[in-house]
Amino acid sequence: MEAAVIKFVIVNDRTPARAPFFCACCSEKLEDGYIHESGTGLKYCDLTCFGFSEKMAIVAIESRSRLAS
Repeated sequence: MEAAVIKFVIVNDRTPARAPFFCACCSEKLEDGYIHESGTGLKYCDLTCFGFSEKMAIVAIESRSRLAS
């Protein structure tokens, strides 16, 4: 059995303590909560932006693997 890995943290009613204060996906100002991705430290305004960025990363990786083969 594998250990659980925390991928992101939902932060309620706070703004980031350090810059950047903007969503990594849509560049909206982060207010009243945000999503903090543990692996990269990127911050997102909501789960929609977080999910979109995850999906785009997968597409980029798949595209690179097709180019390499």
